[in-house]
Amino acid sequence: MQTLLVNRSDPSDVSLVTQDAPPLDEGEVRLSLDSFALTANNVTYMIFGDQIGYWRYFDPKAYGFGEDHQGRMPVWGFATVSESRCEAVPSGTEVYGFFPVADELTVRPGKITPQGFQDVADHRVALHPVYNSYSYTATDPSYAVQKDIQPVLRPLFLTSFLIDDFLASGSFFDAQRVVLTSASSKTALGTAYCLKQRASVEVLGLTSARNRDFVAGTGYYDTVVTYEMIEGLDKVPTVIVDMAGNGALLSRLYAHLRGNVKYGCAVGKSHHDGDAAPRSAIEKSGGAPMTMFFAPDYAKSRIAEWGMAGFTERLSERWIPFLNDAAQWMEVGAPRRADAMMAAYRDLLEGAVDPRRASLFTLKG
Repeated sequence: MQTLLVNRSDPSDVSLVTQDAPPLDEGEVRLSLDSFALTANNVTYMIFGDQIGYWRYFDPKAYGFGEDHQGRMPVWGFATVSESRCEAVPSGTEVYGFFPVADELTVRPGKITPQGFQDVADHRVALHPVYNSYSYTATDPSYAVQKDIQPVLRPLFLTSFLIDDFLASGSFFDAQRVVLTSASSKTALGTAYCLKQRASVEVLGLTSARNRDFVAGTGYYDTVVTYEMIEGLDKVPTVIVDMAGNGALLSRLYAHLRGNVKYGCAVGKSHHDGDAAPRSAIEKSGGAPMTMFFAPDYAKSRIAEWGMAGFTERLSERWIPFLNDAAQWMEVGAPRRADAMMAAYRDLLEGAVDPRRASLFTLKG
């Protein structure tokens, strides 16, 4: 088994290692990873790895290797059952779900339904079910739509859909405008797409000068401005949806908009080395504080209210059109190998990723 180990306190300190794959116990399944995506969302998983628990899903120590300071970065992708000692999940079954960067993963299927299963391995059973779930691609027709870019967009769009629903259910906190930082990020693009369908508030994207034309070209934003133009924004009631996690940027926004910030929604941290917004700067501005948005918990509350069928129906109404639209501006090639993955990983940490291009990777072969 080949896998990527990350220094949990220094994401730039990584190594690809090879370990012996243990034999399967009764009830276990070996998943061979066919392809997985790397996005800024994976950086967020690491930054909040201890705070929210992302490091615990694939803790190498739980699998019998690695050091205490090392973890495995989670990714989303497709895998095929290569070996099974679970009769209900036979070899050849294709699944989509949450994985470490590796060429294989051993899971213990439980709570098995016609749609998929959950990994109920001892170290995962108490963790959030959203990240423990694996869905069968054969029983979900949505996987047939633009399949190659699904590992890149599917987990991010779920967050986008939930942010849009959360803001709308709160009447946008009486704001006239929603400002999205890191507007070229895929979660921001998905959120802007959903917000634009409502036409309830102005949707404004903040991005770098090099990405401005691309962001504007998607048509998802009413207005696109660069970070240098923050102090020129109209001072109207505003919701900030922050994907960047850059303290200096947020401080400028709060200082300029002051009490016009009606709600601050903290979603991600695409700028992994940026400091959090100083609380004193936010309090001094008189604006609403930043509040962390944890999509899995909000999803659970909506599923409880709408039922799984209702939730899936509402999500699909936005997801399928967005997926087809995104195929017009996103390029994705065949999964690439380990050397390309390591280069792409370092580009992610440095924020040097072209939003027009998606990258899939595999450690197989």
